[in-house]
Amino acid sequence: MLEIINVVLPVFLIIAVGFFVGKKTKVNVQPVVDLIIYIAGPALIFSSMSTADVAMDDFLRIILSAAGVIALLVAVTFIYLKLSKDKRKGIYLPIATGNTGYLGFPVALFAFGMAGLSQAIIFDIVNGLFLFSFGIYIVHKKKELKEMFRTPLLYAVIIGLLFNIFSIKTPEVLFKPIEMIGMITIPAALLVLGYRLTEIRIKSLKAAVSVSLFRIVGGFLSALLIVTVFSISGLARQVILVQASMPSAVFTMILCQKYHRDAALVASVVFISTIISLVTLPLVLWFVL
Repeated sequence: MLEIINVVLPVFLIIAVGFFVGKKTKVNVQPVVDLIIYIAGPALIFSSMSTADVAMDDFLRIILSAAGVIALLVAVTFIYLKLSKDKRKGIYLPIATGNTGYLGFPVALFAFGMAGLSQAIIFDIVNGLFLFSFGIYIVHKKKELKEMFRTPLLYAVIIGLLFNIFSIKTPEVLFKPIEMIGMITIPAALLVLGYRLTEIRIKSLKAAVSVSLFRIVGGFLSALLIVTVFSISGLARQVILVQASMPSAVFTMILCQKYHRDAALVASVVFISTIISLVTLPLVLWFVL
């Protein structure tokens, strides 16, 4: 249990610092978000992927498992909306997409080391591809598949993978600064997450709690089903279960606000699911460790 506390506590302490700053003063965090998306994030992905000891079998298992979790959650949400005749299609995003980046990366790093972080990045890429393609299609009713190609995150994965597969070694004089820039990502992302949570106003509390619980519990059960059916074990199993149990992604709130699709409810889900994860993440880590 002490090991689990040592994983979770540092993560939420940094989030708390961002939350405290957001409550005390208003600053423009968009430059920090841009730094993460365009510079630090790609640097972290490249440095992790290019040196990761990830077997191709595990790579494929994580990709297919992440896609499977999303597909199961989307399918259940679709059935619920049809049967209940609920028109709030915005809930697809916070249910299907967990915070596998801002929160998932540090948890994976603290719990499983750099090897776990590399696998968590693979899981997160699948989440990102869904969110910035079909996710935008869902909330905007317009095909925006090209959105995923507008940021360097995908390219960092591809280049990092190619360097890894073909054993291309980056000169130390270049790799070290890339690695150092990449390490900015995790604390910066947690601070932004904490700050963003102060901007949320809770509405539709009952619905938000229900969706939040479904996001976390449904994500975990979907992943458990997949790793059991396909006999996935070891570190890959641990990372898949933890990443699938993350609270709703902050970007789901941003997209729903941008396209005016159930923004208040989705923002509430992001906030409440993050609070609930204070309890559920230690339980999931206890289960997998």
